[in-house]
Amino acid sequence: MGRLLTLFIAGSIGLGLRFWFKGEFDLDQLLLLLFFPAASVVVFFIMKKKIKNDTTYKPSTNEKYMTTHMGDRVSSGVKQLYDGRTSIGTYHRFYNKLWHRILADIMEHPGIWYLNLSFNLSNSDSVLFLLKNENKMTGNKEWEIIWNQVPIGKVHTDLSFKNATKLKESIFLEFNDQSYHYKSFGIGSKTEVTNNNLTIATGNRVKGSVYDFQVNDSHKEEKEILFMVFILFNFYHEQ
Repeated sequence: MGRLLTLFIAGSIGLGLRFWFKGEFDLDQLLLLLFFPAASVVVFFIMKKKIKNDTTYKPSTNEKYMTTHMGDRVSSGVKQLYDGRTSIGTYHRFYNKLWHRILADIMEHPGIWYLNLSFNLSNSDSVLFLLKNENKMTGNKEWEIIWNQVPIGKVHTDLSFKNATKLKESIFLEFNDQSYHYKSFGIGSKTEVTNNNLTIATGNRVKGSVYDFQVNDSHKEEKEILFMVFILFNFYHEQ
């Protein structure tokens, strides 16, 4: 929606300047410009529907994995966390400045712009993923993980040439003196999580905007933090 309104404003300025300096007016261009605000209204209601679906999501009666619904990736709407049929908390994206929100909405890939996440677990724990050096436009991104106001780890992207040549999307979680590698080969692909070169969890987009996450029994104690980073991975890489 933000991109459509930006195009409308830019086009209106251009049309006005053309009329001001050249005395020329093009009705066809004006009608084309009016398309953008009309289309933005449609997009607005689509976004509202996505936000509602995220907020009201409940898993199917036979669900046995961790799941969430991620239809909207830009707003600060609340999303649900489930482990099977049990609600384990909520989360939302947040911005430190209003113009960060506007810029994320305008840009083609909103996940890479000013991404911060806040999780509120059902046991009253709070977890923040805070982007460091927010105004850094290039290079790898890094998030600090704050659990109940205590730093407990970090997440960072891997924009190496090796990954680029393999078209592989990749991030790392550093937690409890362990390194966990999240990797996928593009939109719609399965996400694998490895630790010491062993696959310990997998995530999938199963239907529409519903994502599930399966953790091996050997790492059940870390399943919440692993699931939260999987969500961050999908926000950033737009899986």
